[in-house]
Amino acid sequence: MTVDFKDPYYYLFPLMGAAVFIILYFLLRKRSARTQSVVLFLLLAANFALHFLKLLFPPYSTQEFADAIQTITPENVCAINTMLFPFLFLKRGGAARDYMFYIGAISGIAACWLPMSIEEAQPFDFDCMRYYFCHTVLWVVPVLMVVLRLHRLDYRRIIFTPLIYILDLVVIVFNEVMLVALGFEEARYILSVNRGNGGLAFGPYTDLEGTGALNFLLTFVPPFFKPTAENPYYAPALWQLFPAVILGCPLGFLMCLYWEHRHFISDCKRLFGRVKCLFTKYRFGRGRIKFNGARRFCVRGVRYGARRR
Repeated sequence: MTVDFKDPYYYLFPLMGAAVFIILYFLLRKRSARTQSVVLFLLLAANFALHFLKLLFPPYSTQEFADAIQTITPENVCAINTMLFPFLFLKRGGAARDYMFYIGAISGIAACWLPMSIEEAQPFDFDCMRYYFCHTVLWVVPVLMVVLRLHRLDYRRIIFTPLIYILDLVVIVFNEVMLVALGFEEARYILSVNRGNGGLAFGPYTDLEGTGALNFLLTFVPPFFKPTAENPYYAPALWQLFPAVILGCPLGFLMCLYWEHRHFISDCKRLFGRVKCLFTKYRFGRGRIKFNGARRFCVRGVRYGARRR
């Protein structure tokens, strides 16, 4: 299915995903936390199973083994999330669930509105419906997890999300190296547009060169991670480290601000109180030192004059 903004089917599946989110919210909002957790986990488990079972259906069942097998490996961020999210969901609290919310919402919604891996699929083909189901689950479950208060975000932990994201890219790089080493993929595909460069782990696609978005992104990339005359390649995965931290942390803060605004305001008040306390202590401390010094001088002067008399 190609990205055609004039095609009504382009809007059908993303809007259906939004409808699924709303329906699940109203069905689960008055249920117990256990019921909510079970339903959301079953969606993630079904997504996990479908990631591997798709090999039984076309077009994967008719592809060559080397081409089909790499589609169930961690070849991109969404594939990694599909395999990780059921296990991260079982881990209560912490940066792991924060990662599910931030990266799941961003990657899932972006993949639904910009489907890049099903260009040749028809709207109601198995692969097209599977694609939208999987990527809808990737954002619906983490967002519902937070909306239903099964997990509490903490803006202080935002820094861990871009770091975990970079680890995802490292996994993609390792996966591609293994595929090439095992003969399932050719090395020349790594830097191609459609294969081998999931998450832009090896660098931006060639058709992005010269665009304003890429030029803006590259302003945050240090020169030693960029191509040089001696080495025409980006530093795999690491080239996104600084952009992920510099741009990802403010974005994550905005995403969690609805739930974390009171926590943030409370921390700001506490910080302001400490700064004010230190300032007051320092100011009055200086005054006390000057006063005590003048007082000692006067006392000594009186004693000296009395002795002279």
